[in-house]
Amino acid sequence: MYRRISILLASVLILSLLVAGAALGRETAGPDAAPAIQSDEEDVTLATAKANVEMVQDGRAIVSARGNRILVDSVPPLGGPNEEINPMDMLLGSLGTCGAFLYEAAAVEMDIPLNSLSVNVEADFAPAGMSDGAVNPRVRAFRAAVTADGPSMEEMDALADQWRLRCPIYTTLELAAPIEITNRLAGEGTAVLDVTFTYDFDSADEYIAEVSPMGEMFAAVPGLVWKTWTLNPETKRAGAVYLFENSDIRQAYMDGELFGAVQSHPALSDYRIRTYDVMRSESLVTHAQLRGDGEGMADASAESGMILDVEFTYDFDTADEYIAEVSPMAEMFAAVPGLVWKVWTLNPEAKTAGAAYYFADADALQTYMDGELFGAVKSHPALSNYEIATYQVMAAESHVTRAPVNGQ
Repeated sequence: MYRRISILLASVLILSLLVAGAALGRETAGPDAAPAIQSDEEDVTLATAKANVEMVQDGRAIVSARGNRILVDSVPPLGGPNEEINPMDMLLGSLGTCGAFLYEAAAVEMDIPLNSLSVNVEADFAPAGMSDGAVNPRVRAFRAAVTADGPSMEEMDALADQWRLRCPIYTTLELAAPIEITNRLAGEGTAVLDVTFTYDFDSADEYIAEVSPMGEMFAAVPGLVWKTWTLNPETKRAGAVYLFENSDIRQAYMDGELFGAVQSHPALSDYRIRTYDVMRSESLVTHAQLRGDGEGMADASAESGMILDVEFTYDFDTADEYIAEVSPMAEMFAAVPGLVWKVWTLNPEAKTAGAAYYFADADALQTYMDGELFGAVKSHPALSNYEIATYQVMAAESHVTRAPVNGQ
């Protein structure tokens, strides 16, 4: 018991000192500083951070600092419940939040646009060492993946340099293990899977009752950003628009048991399965949600919106020529009344492209389809072989799978 407490106290106290010290980084370095001129002189002015750790039950403690409190759990190798945040979680969270706050502050100082930011932090360590000390449990490597919307990649690299320079947690931990920072633009590399099929049920309600219980299984698919469930009771067609973090993750899902189970369902047939890259820049202009942060996700009680699914063949020599032709139209689509978002899709190998549109309601969708902009797209001389379908959105199921269909 006391050995476990001492390990937990040491881990949490050290981490708490690092967390509290993160706020001091801005006082010791400016935005234009460079790592080569950092000073570690003995006469530098130091501040002291303090935290208190109190065990409240076996394997659980309360960390208090500056009037704030957080529950922290011990981990399984020490017999802990591991239900609340554990010391390793705090360590990674401290590194990530310090980085996020420095990206934010440096972006303001350097006049870099920053519309959104997320940081995922990982660490490789040897948990077996916590049980008996036979191996060193230390962290061997840290990895931080930063995703942002607004900066260019060059500006992202400049913000990363500020993290490396000014974060007391980073500069402390890098002495123990290498820290790899990977910058990524929001939505970069995301991949769409568009699936439709015919269902053999007497009513749409019977179909929904059959597939709805699978929502949590889809929500747990690794690398799935969101899934919008689609349904057309008149044609008895249904399916989904999936957004994955990248094409490799999409392929892993398509090769997996869950997708196989859907394809082999005896009441589902006539599958149409299409894969696309995402045209990131254009999709962001038309308000597409390409991140999995939960913002703007579906409201289970919201009225069902409508999906317009469009695919066509383009007659350009390269995908870049196609993009150059259609990209200037993004602002026009963004201004369409009732259009909540549009994900622009592209398959350079098949020379097909299109979009998944989400409209707030059926009237808005029909007005768009009857309008000049949609007419101009359909009559473009380099675009042909259109496939156009409309669907209701299954709001409750889409809510489970984090779809951005809240109708706002």
